[in-house]
Amino acid sequence: MALDELLRSLEEAAEARRTALLADAQADAERVRTDRAADLARRVAADRGARELELRRTATRAVDAARRHATGEVLKARAEALDRIRQRAESSLAERAADRTALPRLARDLALALEYLGTAPAIVEAPASLLDDLRRTLSDASRVTLVPSSGRMIARSADGAVEVDASMERRFARAWPRLAIELSARLEALS
Repeated sequence: MALDELLRSLEEAAEARRTALLADAQADAERVRTDRAADLARRVAADRGARELELRRTATRAVDAARRHATGEVLKARAEALDRIRQRAESSLAERAADRTALPRLARDLALALEYLGTAPAIVEAPASLLDDLRRTLSDASRVTLVPSSGRMIARSADGAVEVDASMERRFARAWPRLAIELSARLEALS
């Protein structure tokens, strides 16, 4: 009987040891599984964060590129609108160059141009249809030679050293940069 008890006690001790070893192994396996899951979660989060950051950067670059493109298109459209405005204004000025209603302005411009040239003999090119009317407005017609032009009024000294372009086209060309800035600001305000 003592041998049976000893065998049973050894079997119970072995079973207890096996159960303890199994419990320790299961605890170790659970710890390893938990550590691996936490490590995997950290790596996934880091990868997801890096991917999200890269996607945000890509999206920011795409938005910036789209804004630049849209701004370029708006600027191009404004430039085209300004060009059409300028062409229409130049065409209108060319059509009205020989208009008799412009005679007072042309006479005043001619007087200012001749004043600038001084007392020296001058040659004035003006629209052919207005030459006689302009001649009547001159205080000293003897020093001025009037010749027909294609619509522009230009006064120059007889020696050609000094020239005054008093045409509306030239005035418009000089004023255009300022006008274009103002028009551009108005176009921008509309958009």
